[in-house]
Amino acid sequence: MDHRLALFHLVLLFLVTCQVSPSPKNQQLEDYRNSADKWLSKVNQKLEKAANRHATLSWQIHTNRTTLAVKELSREERSRSKFNAKLCEERKRWAVGLLSRRQQRMMARLCHGTRLNEEQTKMLVETSSRLQAIYSEAVVNVAGYNYTGESEIKDVMAKTRDYSTLLEAWSGWRNAVGPPSKQLFSRMIEINNLGVQSAGFHDTSETWKNELGISNLEKIVDDLYATIQPLYVQLHAFVRGRLAAIDKTGVVHSDRPLPAHVLGNMWAQNWEPILPQLLPTAALSGGEDATQVLRRRYSSFNQLVEVAQDFFLSLGFQPLPPTFWTRSQFVRPNDGRKPVCHGSATDFYSQEDVRLLMCGKINEDDFYTLHHEMGHLYYFLTYSHQPFLFRSGASSAFHEAIGDTIIYAAMATKHRHRLGFVSTGNKTNPKDLDIINLLRQALVKIPILPFSLALEKWRWGVMAGQIKPNQYNQAWWNLKLKYQGIVPPIERSEKDFDPASKFHIISNTPYIRYFLSSVLQVQIFQALCEASGQGPRFGKPLNQCDIYGSIEAGNRLREMMSLGSSHPWNVALKVLTLEENPKIDAQPLMDYYQPLHEWLVIENRRLNYTIGFD
Repeated sequence: MDHRLALFHLVLLFLVTCQVSPSPKNQQLEDYRNSADKWLSKVNQKLEKAANRHATLSWQIHTNRTTLAVKELSREERSRSKFNAKLCEERKRWAVGLLSRRQQRMMARLCHGTRLNEEQTKMLVETSSRLQAIYSEAVVNVAGYNYTGESEIKDVMAKTRDYSTLLEAWSGWRNAVGPPSKQLFSRMIEINNLGVQSAGFHDTSETWKNELGISNLEKIVDDLYATIQPLYVQLHAFVRGRLAAIDKTGVVHSDRPLPAHVLGNMWAQNWEPILPQLLPTAALSGGEDATQVLRRRYSSFNQLVEVAQDFFLSLGFQPLPPTFWTRSQFVRPNDGRKPVCHGSATDFYSQEDVRLLMCGKINEDDFYTLHHEMGHLYYFLTYSHQPFLFRSGASSAFHEAIGDTIIYAAMATKHRHRLGFVSTGNKTNPKDLDIINLLRQALVKIPILPFSLALEKWRWGVMAGQIKPNQYNQAWWNLKLKYQGIVPPIERSEKDFDPASKFHIISNTPYIRYFLSSVLQVQIFQALCEASGQGPRFGKPLNQCDIYGSIEAGNRLREMMSLGSSHPWNVALKVLTLEENPKIDAQPLMDYYQPLHEWLVIENRRLNYTIGFD
């Protein structure tokens, strides 16, 4: 920094601190901040244009990966890296302590994260692209049929109850994506660590934790899970006991950890598909299978997208822009392209251009995935008036929580009645129906908590160098056993790389946000219930709250979403909960599932099911 400029900053700081004004109302300070505003305005405009270019190229690769597109993205990433380095140098000329809080927050968001040189950037783009190509183009043969990519093979896991077929799909997917990805994954971790170390961090996990703005993050998540774990342990015991009782093959044992392939999901993070195995047919007679209802009512996936949008419209949100419907990819193309089919929402930072990428099918799982992605899309649009540096969520956990809050609302018994998933003339006892519905929700929502904790603790250990490449798989399954109580159904070794079976591992997407989101979404749901005059404060159980059509709930949600990242996450949470000093709290989640928790304890004791998996 120029000596004269530094001296000016010191003198100005002295004058402001001592409240000695060189002119009325600290004119010099006001002028200085005005200059900073002009500079930040230009920076935001440039960053917005760069983000639009990056989103456009990434979309092209995800929908139709070509060598040319990868090269163009690599060039764009290198250009972006140079530009960011230049901005970081220019930022040094500003005495941040003299700026307003809003300006300081922008400056802090301007230079953080990975700083790579041109060659490192090129290597990172190429490595990431190869990893995603392996994942999206993997072909698995199960029972004589070929299945391409995540979206097709996960359907096999959800629909099939034959354990030998499930094992073939489970192991086939991991064999297809794991071994080819291991060395590339190690290289990606190494490059990212080099980038953050040049910015003063020990490893990438430090920057990921910092993004969430929660001090002592590891202790916080451990404490949150300690509150939730009793519910998961009871759910695990019930599921294991029921599966063992009906298993005639000897695969599931009542006193051993659960085999990872029998839970209706490729990653054992959502157990809802096995609900019919857990309860007698008579208990489930209150409603038709949701997938069957959806397929009878709707002939195209676009119609499911409209139904998901309808919930947001009922809260007072505006319809999605016309370009969303013409530019999104809702289903797998039939022209030979092999897109990345993992459901995602993208903000293009240009004229309300937001898009959805899915290879969707008409089924219950994708129906609720749409609600989740709608949360991202409406968050993008609601904070789109903010300058670029504030065009993100209060934290990544908040971004994940919005859509899942609406999923809680959409899975409520009353709304399932609206959708036709519960017949109006059923004679099931209302209390039994509530337990069935809570069990259905818990099978979706609770297993992801230990799953996400195990995943991210593994990756933090890898990034910090505590877990070496020759320990990857063993460490992965050690954590799976510790937190989820599951084991691989067949012997695994370090020749395997089972973490690569999950998209967020190979795409280098932070995952602890999903753990925090799973807690936050019930807090947010409770706040929206109270805004609509429902919930425990109004003498009604939280799990019976119905916010569909509540403009009051929508207003409060939009107020929070409109902040973007212009304020810390606790300010955003305060807007929702109206609490003076809010914190992320697992108690609303436990309150929501309290009737189920009590029922599980009684059932497990009555049936003499083993509790725990140590």
